[in-house]
Amino acid sequence: MKGFIIAAALAALAQGASAQTLSEKEARGQVFDHKRTSLQISSSLSAQDEATIKAIVPLMAQQYRQPANYYSAIAFHPADGLVSESLQAALNHHSPEAASRAALAACAAATKSAGSCVIAAQIVPRGWKPRDFTLSQTATEALRGLYRKAKSPKALAISPATGVWAIGAGEAAALADCASKGASDCEVRVRD
Repeated sequence: MKGFIIAAALAALAQGASAQTLSEKEARGQVFDHKRTSLQISSSLSAQDEATIKAIVPLMAQQYRQPANYYSAIAFHPADGLVSESLQAALNHHSPEAASRAALAACAAATKSAGSCVIAAQIVPRGWKPRDFTLSQTATEALRGLYRKAKSPKALAISPATGVWAIGAGEAAALADCASKGASDCEVRVRD
């Protein structure tokens, strides 16, 4: 998992530096297959904790009332253990870094223990490698379907912090729809 986290941090730097707007064709060339995911579990967990994480993922999806799509992260406080209030998840974000930040923040808010929460697992697309442009699994599916079928002008806006996304007839419409879903950091990432 250490190598995964280092690679994800480098990808975050690259993504932050190149948060440009892409065309549909450019964006489709960057995103991953929206049908296949992979659960990457921290190598610091015991075999028993690894089995617990594998069992918890479907339960968390039920609790949050949404599938555990990529990019998702699960965090907990080591002093509390996996089966505790500190076990928190962030589902369906636009990057592994955003999902990890959200899960760690939720864990920190839920624990009373001193020290830091840690990432127990991440859900990423199968074959994940750092890329300059990533979208959540649902936004990727919409890019390949709804966005592709929409007439120009069209735009896809995302909230990097929350995983919210929206498609609109132009930039202003996409940004307004994204903001209407409760996000305050919406930005247009795909435009045609």
